[in-house]
Amino acid sequence: MKKIKYYIFSLLTVSALSSCKKFVDVNNNPNAPVAVDASSLLPAIQAGMARGVWFDSRYVGQYAQVWGSSAANNPWDQEGYVPSSDAGGEMWRTVYFSLGQNITLLWQDATPKQKYDYIGVGWAIRAWGWQNGGDLYNNMIVKEAFDPTRLTFDYDTPQDVYAEVVKDCRQALNYLNLAIKTDGTTTSTSLAKGDYIYYGDRSKWIKFVYAILAQNALHLSNKSSFKPDDVKKYVDSSFVSNADNASVECNGSVSADSNFWGTVRGNLGSYKQSDYIVRLLDGRIFTGSTTANYTLDPRLPFMLGASNDGIYRGVVGSNGDPNTNDPNTIIPYLYGQGIIRYPAPGSTQHYIYSDNSRGVFMTYPELQFFKAEALYKKGDLEGAFAAYRIAVSASLDFVSNPPSQKNLTGSQNYISAAAKAAYLAGPCVRQSAATLQLSDIMQQKFISLFVWGNFEAWADERRYNYDPGIFQGFQKPDALYPDNAGKQVYLLRPRYNSEYIWNVPALKAIGALQPDYHTTKPWFILPN
Repeated sequence: MKKIKYYIFSLLTVSALSSCKKFVDVNNNPNAPVAVDASSLLPAIQAGMARGVWFDSRYVGQYAQVWGSSAANNPWDQEGYVPSSDAGGEMWRTVYFSLGQNITLLWQDATPKQKYDYIGVGWAIRAWGWQNGGDLYNNMIVKEAFDPTRLTFDYDTPQDVYAEVVKDCRQALNYLNLAIKTDGTTTSTSLAKGDYIYYGDRSKWIKFVYAILAQNALHLSNKSSFKPDDVKKYVDSSFVSNADNASVECNGSVSADSNFWGTVRGNLGSYKQSDYIVRLLDGRIFTGSTTANYTLDPRLPFMLGASNDGIYRGVVGSNGDPNTNDPNTIIPYLYGQGIIRYPAPGSTQHYIYSDNSRGVFMTYPELQFFKAEALYKKGDLEGAFAAYRIAVSASLDFVSNPPSQKNLTGSQNYISAAAKAAYLAGPCVRQSAATLQLSDIMQQKFISLFVWGNFEAWADERRYNYDPGIFQGFQKPDALYPDNAGKQVYLLRPRYNSEYIWNVPALKAIGALQPDYHTTKPWFILPN
């Protein structure tokens, strides 16, 4: 990310702040907090957001069957975990370390200087962290989280986590609106100095806050208290096009400032596309045909790779790639030699695989799918159908015009207007409200989340308990991880090197020392 080099992560420990002379003034106590300008802290905080999503998306993507390992019985493909490892704990680190006290330091600078927009952005990012953390880990440390007098911490209930999201969003809206009211402008040059997501556009930050509120409300869809009209209200106050998508800038000049999913970083080199995503994009799931049709979905060649014989294949569950010894039929890695959608440096960008592709957090089509699902569950089929059609159209636009560098949306138009219209009028997209099914909404949403939105894809599958009638291409692994005791995965475990080393009594209190803890169903998907 431009100016968001990973060396900036040295800012993320309070004890290291005194050594970053570019950003802070040295004080007499190198172990004490120092005054830091908010514009210097925000880039590192935003980089931390991307890192949390990127790192853990690898494992969550295996749970959700977005992709899988080439080798059979990989523990993540088996819906298990790797003991004594921080794998799957990066978002935990993000909430408490990358964001944590750094947001507090940002407020310490912004509050006396009345930088209301920085204060509001801090609350928005903190709400975003709690929402993602609560969905992945269930119980988290909220009330004692940033108490410097404590060495061990008690976990709060997931209800507390979800309530904190809403509270923080309200705070964010109050301060962002106050900033606009104070100087009468929606774009701030002061905020733009440190903002690599929206470049100082306060109105877009407000839309992002409403997107978080919509996600928070939607994820409670199984509860009797679920309010679909709240989801609609929040979505209608949020993104109005892909130009509002929340994403962070990547420069792509060297590995440290490059997109995690790009060729320089090479982080997709261990993964192969799933059979599920292949069958969604080649039309077999939507049409019910046993024959793949590579001309139906114009997103297919930009998002996936074919084997050398021209056939698109994907890994099934935890079975790995059965064709590893056949150069013509081997399933291509998501990043690897001969994958045509992976561009050489300087060539045409494909999807979000370029080194300067932006790190994506939330999108307009995703929000429209929120609305479609909520209205479908309410019984408003016409409203659901309208949102569903908008969402599918916007998903096609996202792939056609991928975001890069400072551009929140591109203008490449890789998918022609004719190809887009043909898909929308074709058999993979419902043509009337009367024929719309929940599976149509959820599986088109699954496509729209590919690569960048694995957290949300897994949240959806868990909310519906991996229902094969809704997620029609998801195949339960033939061999689940031994510790699962025959149950599917529902949680990530807390980060090993903080919680399982230093906070064991608190882990015991929530049952996290049990070998099958990761199969515990999180509160947000339960009926009450």
